Amino acid sequence: MKKKHSLGYWLMFVLMTLIAFVSFFPFFWMFLSSFKTQSELLSMPPTFFPNNFTTANYTQVFKQMPFTRYYINSLLTSGLNTLVGVISSSLIGYVFAKYDFPYKNVIFLVVLACMMIPYETLMPTVYKMMVGIKWTNSYKVLTIPYFVNIFGIFLMRQFYLDLPDDYLEAAEVDGCSQFEIWARIAMPMANSTTSSLVIFLFMASYNSFMWPLISVDSRKLFTLPVGIASMIWDRGNQYAMLLAAASMIIVPVCILFAFMQRKFIEGMTSGGIKG
Repeated sequence: MKKKHSLGYWLMFVLMTLIAFVSFFPFFWMFLSSFKTQSELLSMPPTFFPNNFTTANYTQVFKQMPFTRYYINSLLTSGLNTLVGVISSSLIGYVFAKYDFPYKNVIFLVVLACMMIPYETLMPTVYKMMVGIKWTNSYKVLTIPYFVNIFGIFLMRQFYLDLPDDYLEAAEVDGCSQFEIWARIAMPMANSTTSSLVIFLFMASYNSFMWPLISVDSRKLFTLPVGIASMIWDRGNQYAMLLAAASMIIVPVCILFAFMQRKFIEGMTSGGIKG
């Protein structure tokens, strides 16, 4: 027998469908418009589907700028930043949740308070540090500042606080070291929360614009956001090419979320972000 849903259920379903449509529509329009010519894109009244379907915009992106290089730079730096960020957040969050040491709560509050400081206000100081140690205009400046994430520490700590100590004590009785307990017991059990953190960290690094812009001068080190901006600066408002480049930029994000969406939702609804 089919379950009958209430009126409230259907109203919520319609509302969420409308929200999903409004959210997805700009991306769908961007993708379709990337196959239009520049003249058709600027024509009035505007067209929704391309009248003269063309892939020239995509080929021109690779011809007029080192787009492949920008893509590789973004994927490499974002991947490394995500990997190290997840490990460091998990380790530090585990220590704050399961270890007792002097002034632990005070230290954590100080760390947490740093989340309230806009990163833009810290950029001049961090940039001066990078200049002092001669890390500017290198892959180091695009990765190492992202290796520790305060939100990630908070997220993982909240999960580990709810993790029963019995599992950890049993592993310690079996002869596991403290690192093995974290790596073999605690970390795997935080799978859903870790998946959420992977998406957050990857997005933060992949979409970063201001820091790569001020810390890197060489075009060989440009990431995708800075590379697209340089295309606008160099060649003016070539909107059709810009939409083609933007359509390719969102592909890794879509793939990542498609593979991790279930774990992402589980992480958002689990104890990982409870107060």
